[in-house]
Amino acid sequence: MFEIRPAKIEDKESIQEVYLSVIGHQANQDGTSWARLIRAGGLLVAEDDGRIIGFGGIDVQAAEQLKWLYLLPQYQRVGVGSKILRRLEEIGWESGLSLLRLHSAPLAVEFYRRHGYRTVEPTDLIGHDHEGVEMAKEIMRKDS
Repeated sequence: MFEIRPAKIEDKESIQEVYLSVIGHQANQDGTSWARLIRAGGLLVAEDDGRIIGFGGIDVQAAEQLKWLYLLPQYQRVGVGSKILRRLEEIGWESGLSLLRLHSAPLAVEFYRRHGYRTVEPTDLIGHDHEGVEMAKEIMRKDS
């Protein structure tokens, strides 16, 4: 059974391995951002039997707060990604955000739609230098 936990600095290499296995060696490796989010408590890992199988990140100060959500292929479509996403959303809610934004890979758009994210209106786009879809979700407050 897998668990979701905050990443530690010593997880950085395993996080990078997951990222490269999903994206490929042409991937932009963002180790500096990973380290910063680890220190801020915004990078989570999914671990199965001591092995990191996926990760997700949130930067509550950014225009697009949800930064990554990647899983090894054999762990996709079994609930791991949904669990990471829920925990990232909780971090956003606890920090006072009312809206979460992300830039989804085209193949992940339906995953985010199932979790309540919608495509951002063309007038509200931030813009990116790579393919994807900008999406957003209003956070549901527990006290409403």
